[in-house]
Amino acid sequence: MELRSGLWLAAALIVAVPAMGANRSTDPLDAVRTEIRLKNFAAAAEGLRHLADAGNATAQYRLGIFYLNGLNGPRDPAQARVWLTKAAQQGLASATATLRAIDADHTHLPTSADLGDPQLRSEALWLAAERGDVVAINTLADPKTVNTRDSFGRGSLARAAASGHSQALEALIRAGADVTASDQRGIDALMLAARSGDAAAVGVLLQAHADPNTADKSRNTVLMYGVTGGNAAVIERLLAAGANAASRNVQNWSALDFAENAHLASLSSQLRAAGATALHHETLVSGDLTVVQRASRTDRDLYAGWPDVAVASVNRSATLIDSVLKAGADANALTPDRAPVLIWAATAGSARSVNTLLQAGADPSRADSRGDTALLLAIRTGRQEIVKMLLARGVSPDEHPNNSPSPLVLAVRRGDLSMVADLLAAHAGIDLQDARGWNALMAASMQGDEGLLRVLLERAGVVDLRDKQGRTALWYAAASGSLPKIQLLVARGASLDVPDSNGVNALLMASSSGYAPVVNYLLNKGVSAGSRSKAGDTALHLAVAAGRAQIADQLLAAAADVNAQNRFGDTALIIACRKGDVTLVKRLLAAGASTRLRNENRQSAADVAEARSFSQVTALLRG
Repeated sequence: MELRSGLWLAAALIVAVPAMGANRSTDPLDAVRTEIRLKNFAAAAEGLRHLADAGNATAQYRLGIFYLNGLNGPRDPAQARVWLTKAAQQGLASATATLRAIDADHTHLPTSADLGDPQLRSEALWLAAERGDVVAINTLADPKTVNTRDSFGRGSLARAAASGHSQALEALIRAGADVTASDQRGIDALMLAARSGDAAAVGVLLQAHADPNTADKSRNTVLMYGVTGGNAAVIERLLAAGANAASRNVQNWSALDFAENAHLASLSSQLRAAGATALHHETLVSGDLTVVQRASRTDRDLYAGWPDVAVASVNRSATLIDSVLKAGADANALTPDRAPVLIWAATAGSARSVNTLLQAGADPSRADSRGDTALLLAIRTGRQEIVKMLLARGVSPDEHPNNSPSPLVLAVRRGDLSMVADLLAAHAGIDLQDARGWNALMAASMQGDEGLLRVLLERAGVVDLRDKQGRTALWYAAASGSLPKIQLLVARGASLDVPDSNGVNALLMASSSGYAPVVNYLLNKGVSAGSRSKAGDTALHLAVAAGRAQIADQLLAAAADVNAQNRFGDTALIIACRKGDVTLVKRLLAAGASTRLRNENRQSAADVAEARSFSQVTALLRG
């Protein structure tokens, strides 16, 4: 299976994540901390938003820091100010200090000290390093964070190197990053930079005295990693820095072996000129491999401790798995990490190995230590042929661990219509909900095209099922801004005005997110512009807080109460003044907003604007 360490997000932080499950801890922030450690920043932000809406001062502060740092999308200083102010109004000293710093310097970002949780500080720096965000790195990197590492032994320098961000590497090295650090497999930053193919990144590390002759635990050298990156300029820099072209790994391969095996002629020429020799390991005298080849030395290799049948299950040989099983190997054998052989075959995409193992009695229902089965991993990695094979063998299309989405939800998240069709043909339950209450209909409403949702609706039983946060498929469609999906759901009888556990309905969500067509549709369908969350926020409050002038106009035209006050006593005008949003202040005043109303801190709109030195806003209010 593919293990992703640290903040390697691929799509994970880009695609919206459903709300977290119910929190049973005595500390309501524990669930948020868990999501952060699992790298689910969208879910963490969602959890913080719920707690912040409920008045939790620490959550309001943390949410402000999320917005200020861009931990869940682009930085949004305006939203950060809203939540930091709410936290400060409740007496949280750290929020007050951060606001003072921002007001003193509008380019200010919080230092690592502003992020109280050490794990959050490290996560933020790792994310910045992978993205190559030098500004954030300069803000977050300090002696306590710059060399922190995840459970796989990788830190910020490794992430920047793997992504080929030379300027980020320079910033981290200036902050004291250790260029000699390696992960659990002995892989260091220079190896990762070499594999990325970025010559500038390699140059930065070499200039910082990174050793060009280090090797991982399988004796693969920096030069070998450079060959896999395929960039001649990287090889040239490494050789010029003294990299030894004659070194061999535990399988007795040299860098030249790697280059010739990959048919990289230019790299092969460079290496030969540097004295490298190749043994042409891929050449067979005759026939297919019938025995598992292992390293001739005692060093641990990638498959150390694996039974022969496991190694054979991920091997490309057409006959190796047959030979090993014929010799009496157990088709249900486990690797040292307690993963069944069948799971490795499915993850590697070897349909032939999967079929052979099944015929030999492999149990497809057996899971690995995390609860994943061969079916779930085949879906995650897009192995449709293997999915079909497992379903044909009678594997349940609904079986999944309690902490994991169902197979159908996973296929929907991938946007794989063919795989969804296979699961539906095997009678997968569309209404089946996971531990968080999520089902396939909700997943399709949140992401993917309308075609996928339409297929599910043809078989869906209950369109208004609610997850543990009280959210329906239509709520998620509104959160994604998809009017066509909302219309499809309404045509099947979905309710328009179902609030979640925080009192936020589809209109409030769409207003906060700025989805004008959705807002217009919901208002025309009769959803009240006066709908309120449990925190007392109306759609107008949320639209103004997010700086959505067009949405504010729509709501005001629909007779939204311009002077409505939320639980904190804030009106839309006070919120606009807190942001210093001149455009919204003008529109609210034109709509009859009162300048005399005060919030629970006895602050009027003018008081809020003056405290932040928004002179243009103050002039509008005094005028």
